[in-house]
Amino acid sequence: MRGLALVTAALVLCAGAAATGSASKGWCRARTPVSWKRTLSRSVVSLSRRASVQPIVGAGDGRSFFAELYTPAFSGVVRIDAHTSRVTRIRRFPNAHDDQADGSWDGRWLVWNEYHSLEDFADFTAFAWDSRTGNVTQIGSARRDPGGQFWPSGWRQPDVRGGFATWSQGTGPDGEGEVHVYDLARGIDRVVRRGHPQGSFFVSGPTAVWSESVTRGAATKMLAADARTGDSVPSPPALARLRGVSGLFTDGRSLVYPSARYTSLWRTASLTGKPQLVFKPKPGYNYVGNSVRVFGRHFVFSSDPHNYVADARARRYMDIGARTSGLAVDRRALIVEHWAPGKTIHPKGLVMFVPLRSLPRLTHCAR
Repeated sequence: MRGLALVTAALVLCAGAAATGSASKGWCRARTPVSWKRTLSRSVVSLSRRASVQPIVGAGDGRSFFAELYTPAFSGVVRIDAHTSRVTRIRRFPNAHDDQADGSWDGRWLVWNEYHSLEDFADFTAFAWDSRTGNVTQIGSARRDPGGQFWPSGWRQPDVRGGFATWSQGTGPDGEGEVHVYDLARGIDRVVRRGHPQGSFFVSGPTAVWSESVTRGAATKMLAADARTGDSVPSPPALARLRGVSGLFTDGRSLVYPSARYTSLWRTASLTGKPQLVFKPKPGYNYVGNSVRVFGRHFVFSSDPHNYVADARARRYMDIGARTSGLAVDRRALIVEHWAPGKTIHPKGLVMFVPLRSLPRLTHCAR
């Protein structure tokens, strides 16, 4: 859940034409029930009361999640049992002060970028953890320019699906970069694109997809490659139509994303479907954030200072509360992170792990 800050002007430089589609009838903000606070209070991960826990991604088992943990005894990437607070150590950070992590999980492999600076995302190392063997493997790293500085890379965390990992990274001036697809079982790294790509991700196939402006000044469009062969393939229809969109997130099938200028939120139910408008903030400085996450019928998004959880089946979204600093969702649980008081590098904010079956039914619309 690192990098969930609302988008700023710097993230909108690539904005071109907005997503197009029909506005979805029936979407609205549901009332937040009074029972929701009780649900959150019953769902606090006890470890987060005494240590700095920064969730990365849910494990999809309804019980655990991956996180950055900062304690005097150990700081690094871990797996946490939300009910018992039992910790499985995965990799210790070399520098507990500066190192951070963000990544993805496919049911066997955890893949993450380890960022070595609090200032930017340029200095990173990519790792993979095999939950079957417990082995951690370095699969990539940032490159330096002739002056010894790291080439800038995109903000997006690496993605993993079906035993393949993908990420993009800077390799030259003017946004030059590469898209990598790594076969985790065979230990083979393949560069599937050299150009000016933004962060890559997977859809079912697995197919690697990324946004790129193929000519100077043109709005970005979605390009794709087969993860197994590295060959270029047509983008799925729902992605091929998009221009200028960079904050998209997917569970491999459904898509949720802010428009090119981050002024509305859209959802597409499948890789061949048409987008429908879900949310549009009030005019002014209220943007949809790049903190979208989706799994199946549930997804989360933000619009400063509000954070929402949505149910596509009910076509409703609910305000989680202004104290929320991050949200994530997987097939069985919602993870909510609250701001910690004070200013510290690694704050101790409460983390709530809420089974999806405990979420209130989103029925009545607020007026």
